[in-house]
Amino acid sequence: MGYPLYVIFNEDWSVNRYEKGVNFTSVTGRQFKPATDHSIGHLAEHFVKPIAQTSKPSTEWQSVASSPDVLIEGEGENQTAALVWSTSPINIDAAKAKLRKKAVHCCKMAMFSGWIWDRAEGESYLVQTDEMSRANIAEKGRLADRRVAASDATLIPFRMADNSTPKITPAEMVQIADTVAILRDDCIENLDDVWALIEALPDLDACIAFDCSTGFPAVPDLA
Repeated sequence: MGYPLYVIFNEDWSVNRYEKGVNFTSVTGRQFKPATDHSIGHLAEHFVKPIAQTSKPSTEWQSVASSPDVLIEGEGENQTAALVWSTSPINIDAAKAKLRKKAVHCCKMAMFSGWIWDRAEGESYLVQTDEMSRANIAEKGRLADRRVAASDATLIPFRMADNSTPKITPAEMVQIADTVAILRDDCIENLDDVWALIEALPDLDACIAFDCSTGFPAVPDLA
């Protein structure tokens, strides 16, 4: 759906009509095909003014009209025109619903984006923590538990996010499994805390200022 591009004025500079295209005839009978080939001054000589095109505002915290109005300011040949959008703030319940959705996203990002395992000085790995990887970690963690209990030090190959597969000790595997499990539990518990904070927010301004990532572990920076 196109929006008005030009105002066609009458010769007394009252509004005649709006044009959504670039091909039209002015009140003087002058044909413009297309109007974009003509200067603003030449258009004005034939009582035509371009309408400044403004982007549709963000709908994150406000309701925005589906189409803009045309705001005309000034007098006579000095008039200017621009698209304007009618807006109204969303209510606080809608704002809190948006925040809860954002908080769930932050929770999933923290849970599933990985964990940096610092094995030794100068040796670090990104451990994958998505759902499939966590299932594999849990399985290998159980294997490691059995080996630790049996004093079996056989190394366990474990694939990292960079596709390297270092062989790690059963104790290291247990550490990884425990840490990933705790990461998941902490994220879920923090989500409940964040939702409680959201519920207590008093107004829309507080909702806009709220940081939904509060309390979640930082997503690994791989840059």
